[in-house]
Amino acid sequence: MAGIQELRASKIDLHSHYLPSAYREALLKHTGPNPDGFPTPVWNADLHLEAMEQLGIAVSLLSLSSPHIHWGDREAARELARRVNEDGAELVRKYPGKFGLLASLPVPEISDSIAEIKYAMDVLHADGFTLPTHALGVYLGNPCLHDIFDELNTRKAIVALHPNRPTLVPEHVLERLPAPMMEFFFDTTRTVMNLIFTGTLSRFPDITYIIPHAGAFLPVLADRIAPALHMMPSIFGEHTEDAGLDIYASLKGLYYDLAGACLPRQLGNLLQLIGTDHLLYGSDYPYTPADACKSLADGLEGTGLLTDEARCQIYGENALRLFPEL
Repeated sequence: MAGIQELRASKIDLHSHYLPSAYREALLKHTGPNPDGFPTPVWNADLHLEAMEQLGIAVSLLSLSSPHIHWGDREAARELARRVNEDGAELVRKYPGKFGLLASLPVPEISDSIAEIKYAMDVLHADGFTLPTHALGVYLGNPCLHDIFDELNTRKAIVALHPNRPTLVPEHVLERLPAPMMEFFFDTTRTVMNLIFTGTLSRFPDITYIIPHAGAFLPVLADRIAPALHMMPSIFGEHTEDAGLDIYASLKGLYYDLAGACLPRQLGNLLQLIGTDHLLYGSDYPYTPADACKSLADGLEGTGLLTDEARCQIYGENALRLFPEL
């Protein structure tokens, strides 16, 4: 029992965000104070460490949230990626044992992203990368990104996805609802299915993916698409069941963080597809305030869907398997 309590008090947070000054300035320039219809939170390292103490988090892997860093200017995106990655690496150095870094890339720029992969891994010693579900409307399964994925595959990189507001959202439909409430789930689901149906997952098998927010709508959508592969295989193109495409197997090979409100229903749906050895703790701090993070964590503690053994896996054991240096 002591070991279980210790793990509960020393979580590894795979979904938390930092807001370095260069990124905050870019947000104000391109989107104003409420990007995605959601206010940019106050953040600094001291506040983050206080929240970690409150939530029983030993280590937080820092990444950027939405919006993505590319607003149409290639050089500005390249420079911003370098600045935020260096700022993140400095936090890791300044607070040893407290922070890790998931570096950002200026996708969809090919050569610039490959250069940043090399710099982030070889110079900054980043733990992995974060990729938006799309950049400038280019989704991750697009063949134009294959050279980037080839470099990530060669490096056996860990890639955490983060939703981005779609470039096209229907007008006059829930226009006051912030993008994180619905559009983020749509875009996460869209890009993962895109990765599967374009064959990107199978083409680059040495990349490990972390899907945010308990897989969004993937568990439900899988039950709609998988039977269609049997009934209408020709409409899905070359990467169909005949070529070894298996929706359920593809989803089982991914990892999923539990950031956000995944109870009482979403987690149960996800557990029908995957085992607890592929679930990871995520707070989504500071976009989710510390008090709300605590309430969500209490939900994980109290749910009958998880055993104590499963909670130990989620809080740290699975993360340490992916990131043993933590």
